[in-house]
Amino acid sequence: MNEQKTVIVAGYGAWAKADNNPASETAKRVAGLDWGHHRVVHLEVPVRTQGLMSFLTDAIGKYAPDHWLGFGIAPGACGIRLEALGTNWRSFDVPDNDGLTLAHEATVSGGPAAYDATVPNGRIVTACRDQGIPAAISYSAGNHLCNQMLYTTLHLVETGVAQMNCGFMHLPMTPEMVAAEDAEKEMRPSMALEMMARAGGSP
Repeated sequence: MNEQKTVIVAGYGAWAKADNNPASETAKRVAGLDWGHHRVVHLEVPVRTQGLMSFLTDAIGKYAPDHWLGFGIAPGACGIRLEALGTNWRSFDVPDNDGLTLAHEATVSGGPAAYDATVPNGRIVTACRDQGIPAAISYSAGNHLCNQMLYTTLHLVETGVAQMNCGFMHLPMTPEMVAAEDAEKEMRPSMALEMMARAGGSP
């Protein structure tokens, strides 16, 4: 009998650039897919830079996951982006849900400059493309909370708090989000939630 593994799929909730953030909904749909013997847990992550470490640590303590895959939105992205590394930087002028902006601050004080993601990004990209889903590996997760989640989960593994593979998937906007924008502006790329969920469930 195969040993049951626990997978956390964690998506950010609503924030300034995404009132209807597809990240949490995609993670929820991914959790509803057939994962065989795996236990899959959906988490909606608050868009707050302060307290994120505690939120992630509490979730890891509660569920003891073997795998962690985060989801966030990247407005303007043409397809799925599998992030290759998290960097030790927080620097953003779009406020989080506490109204905070930051400039050139460490994600973890005294931490290394970057960590490599440990999920099989190449295999996931191939699986997505085999299904007709545009996907690629990205080497910049930005300096906002998406990068912060990836770096922090990898740091928790490195420091012995967790034993799991970690990755992060950036998602395009949904068609509904693009349709709600100013019709006079050039339309940005989009992807249906159903396709995003299939990408998230790729091996």
